[in-house]
Amino acid sequence: MLKANVNLRKLILSLRPDLCKRFGFDKTENQQAFLAWLVTSGTREYAALAEDPEFCSLLQGREPGAALSRLQQCVWDARADVQKAFPLPERRQDFVHWLLTHGVGEHGLWPFLSTQEQQAGASLEGPWQAALLSRAVSELAQEPDLPVLHRPFGVNLIGYVYGQLGIGEDVRMAAKAMLAASVPFTMLDFPPGAEVPQNDRSMAAHVSNNGPFAFNLFCMTAMEHGRFYAERGSTSQIAGRYNIGYWPWELSRWPDQWQQLVQLVDEVWVSTQHTLDAVAPACAALAKPVPVRLMPMAVELGPIAALGPRAQVRKHFRLPAKARLFVFTFDLNSSIHRKNPQAVVDAFLRAFPADAWTRDQVGLVIRTGRPRRTSPLWNRLKALAETDDRMHLSEGTLQRPELLALYQACDAFVSLHRAEGFGRGIAEALQLGLHVVTTGYSGNLDFCQKPEVAGMVDLVRYRLVKVRSRQYPFGDQQVWANADVRHAAQCLQAFVERFPPGIHSRPPHDVPPNGWPLFSAAEVGLRYQRRLIEIQTELRAVS
Repeated sequence: MLKANVNLRKLILSLRPDLCKRFGFDKTENQQAFLAWLVTSGTREYAALAEDPEFCSLLQGREPGAALSRLQQCVWDARADVQKAFPLPERRQDFVHWLLTHGVGEHGLWPFLSTQEQQAGASLEGPWQAALLSRAVSELAQEPDLPVLHRPFGVNLIGYVYGQLGIGEDVRMAAKAMLAASVPFTMLDFPPGAEVPQNDRSMAAHVSNNGPFAFNLFCMTAMEHGRFYAERGSTSQIAGRYNIGYWPWELSRWPDQWQQLVQLVDEVWVSTQHTLDAVAPACAALAKPVPVRLMPMAVELGPIAALGPRAQVRKHFRLPAKARLFVFTFDLNSSIHRKNPQAVVDAFLRAFPADAWTRDQVGLVIRTGRPRRTSPLWNRLKALAETDDRMHLSEGTLQRPELLALYQACDAFVSLHRAEGFGRGIAEALQLGLHVVTTGYSGNLDFCQKPEVAGMVDLVRYRLVKVRSRQYPFGDQQVWANADVRHAAQCLQAFVERFPPGIHSRPPHDVPPNGWPLFSAAEVGLRYQRRLIEIQTELRAVS
């Protein structure tokens, strides 16, 4: 159903900081250089360009008084060897002949030629002509794409199926919810990049190469959804489906740079009220408003690594056997400023001065994935930990069952984040029966204030502050929360006073054997199912 009115060239620039740096737009010649890059390189990287009528029309047109079309001029400008072989204007006809027999294949330009140029190219002899003619015949013979209501009921889940990061877990949990509710589905992997570990194979049996179902559910950021569209175009997977963006976002306002991405979807799902409040104005501003639905995500633990009794697990992770342990984990490659481990360290040190509390009494465990680049703030925290044997900071990717075992070996989870879209780590800790001390702000409030978890959560006071320059993508003119470290320290102290350090483990909070319904894959799956059936009914009513 996609009829996106997206400025594709602007979208590509937003996806590619390297191109923004290379092609400034303060001078006309820079715009021409970017257009030349799109013609000679971008058309191979971004399939959506061939589907963009505005872009194709631009290339087929000419500047006033120009002898070449813009497409022809771009190729000539980008190729020094071609300029040398076909100096203009005397060898213009020879250059056009070369373009239709060689350049069109070398740069994948067939879709961008005018009908007249395609007819002329098809009549010539050249190394690419047979393949181009075959493609043209194939395109003519291709059956039109099936409309939504002619497709089977079910969901194509699109996201980081194997990615070991929170948003990868989002798509896997969506799959488990569909499975629990008997909603037909398949999963399409859209890799986030080589730097992200791709080792979670828990849902590999459900992955396929194409999605035949009526609904697409994009479990990724709106910007990554834009990358999917730009790279793959709409004909292969987007067209003929009802497209839903299941988009996370952490700050209180939807980025201005993401406004046009709302046009890529027929509907938006969000996991928390915090994200709904951010994206709803952008969805309502369209000529045809896009509906936004609050659809909380499932949080189910799955297998936990069998590392033995709690004391053995602590020994495995080189943690003290008797201490009360506070744990926090985060992805250093996401945003250390948003996750704010500095506040966790500060609260711990304020609550438990080194001259009064020993390693055998209390400890702080912070774990993050291995960083792709140097983080001065993280390095300072590691240096501080080297002077305090009660602090256990480590790097490296743990398989999910092992990470859950680490949580279970600790006593309380501490998250003094500045903003969360959902807060999956917090929800997982609650499912394990851990006490939670967390900032009383943003997406985690949706479940941290539920009656089911009463007595399990301490919400830390905060004040809203401006997001500083370069602290977070699209953070200009945004605010987020600074947790009150003094109050957080009081919460940590109160927890240890309730459960003093010693031989006996802290009794876990009571959690139903199958978890709470608010996190249940079965309950979430039924919610998904009900909405999908509603959409199908609405489409039939207007067809």
